[in-house]
Order: sequence, then C-alpha cells, then structure tokens
Amino acid sequence: MDNPVTERTPLIIAAEINMITCQTKKILLAGAIEIGRRLLEAKDLVKHGEWGKWLAESVSYSQKTAERLIKLYQEYGPNFSDGLDTSKSTSMSNMTYTQALLLLGLPAEEREEFIEQNDVGGMTTKKLQQALQDRDKANQEKEQALQENQALKKGPETIDSTISELKNEQAKAASMPTNPENVKAEAFSAGQPALPTHNLKTEYDPDAHIKYVEKCDACCKTIADTFFDLTTALTNLAHIDPKLKEEKRKEANRLIEYMAGTIKEWPPPKKPLRVNS
Repeated sequence: MDNPVTERTPLIIAAEINMITCQTKKILLAGAIEIGRRLLEAKDLVKHGEWGKWLAESVSYSQKTAERLIKLYQEYGPNFSDGLDTSKSTSMSNMTYTQALLLLGLPAEEREEFIEQNDVGGMTTKKLQQALQDRDKANQEKEQALQENQALKKGPETIDSTISELKNEQAKAASMPTNPENVKAEAFSAGQPALPTHNLKTEYDPDAHIKYVEKCDACCKTIADTFFDLTTALTNLAHIDPKLKEEKRKEANRLIEYMAGTIKEWPPPKKPLRVNS
C-alpha cells in the first residue's frame, strides 16, 4: 500500500524553509572557519606590508573581513566539528555563522559553558542577543555586590586605623618636653593617652597671626576629612556587625566629646600660652 501524500500547507513549507536556512547558516560557519584557517596560513606567507593588497587582488576580501574570518578560526577551529569527527565537541557545530560572531565577545573559557547552558543552537538571533545582555547585566550586578562587600569589610579596619592614628599622635605629643607654664591636658578616658601639651616659644614675628590662622584652617580640614572617614566606616560596620559598630562609636564619641570640651575654652584662662608680637 502506498504511503499517503502529506498535504502541503503554508506551515509545513515555512518549517522546511527555516530548516534549510538553518542548515545553510551552519554550513556557512563551517566554510568560514576553513577560510579563516587558510587566510591565516596565507598571512604568514605574504610579505610584510602586502597583506591588504594580496587580499584585494587574490580573494576580494577587505582586511576587516579577513580578520573576522581568522578570528572565527582561532576561536572555534580547534573545537569545531562538522559532525564527522565525534572526538570533538559538537555543541559548537550546532551554531550558525551569526551566532558564532555574536559569541566572539565572550572569553574563550566561558563560551562553551554558555553555549551548553543556553542551547545556543536552538536560539534565534534576537533571543541570543537578549541572553548575552542578561549575562552581562548579571555579571555587572555580581561585580558590584562584590565591591560593596569588600567596602563593608573595610569598615572595622578604617575605624581601628582612625582611632589608632589619633592615639599615636597623642602619645607622641605627650612624650615631648613640657613647659611648666603650660597646662597639662588630662586623659579623655581611662587607659588612653592624654591630648598633647604645648611648649611654644615666645613669638616676635608681627605677622605671626597669619601663620596661625592658616594652621587653624588646615587642621580643621584634616579633622573634617578624618571625621568623614570615621562616619563612613561606622556606616559600613553597622551592616556587618552592629554590636562592634556600637563599641567603636562609643570609643570615638568619648574622644570627640573630650576634644570638644577641651577646645570650648582654649587656651586655659589662668595660664595662657605666650605669643608676643
């Protein structure tokens, strides 16, 4: 009995056309890779400076087209299979020429994994472009999250460094020789070094006030910058370890309160520092 003839419909015809188109594109990729291999071979043989001329006269390719074909061979050639060599990966052999070009933007070590995970061979060009965009977005978000996490981890280090620097400066100043006429500052909290005492020589320069105004401005800027670093560190630390953040906040607050109380009426009214003009 003869097999019944399948009725031809526009849907069947469209499917056949799409299948032939897909097969043609795969054949095109295989051919492009082989052309790229031969172009690379020729490039090594052509005299220096005559590559462009050789391309135009011999194969009618622009240098841009030739470099693209060579790139296809270099990236896909070693793992490309036309279906006859079963020892090679077949995931790339299912791609079309256009798909292969789009995937050139991926690092070689990530490309094959992407192909296998996303069934690139069955994707339309539009879907593949969207998948690549989604991948780039996910990688950017991952990188941003990593950077934020690293910034958060720096919180405790920044706080410890800021407080340590302040204590070191205080310890250095406290170890300097003092003048009996100067007022010795007391420690702002138990177990911590006192703020520096002062030992200034009598100043005879009539323009001394200019120097000290500039010094005050510079010190205020340094304090403001350091305070910004401190508050930034506390904010970051709050997301990592709220309990540790509170300990560091109290420690910093004791120092700030002592400094504010000390400078509220400075210099001491009974024994002022001498600056004669």
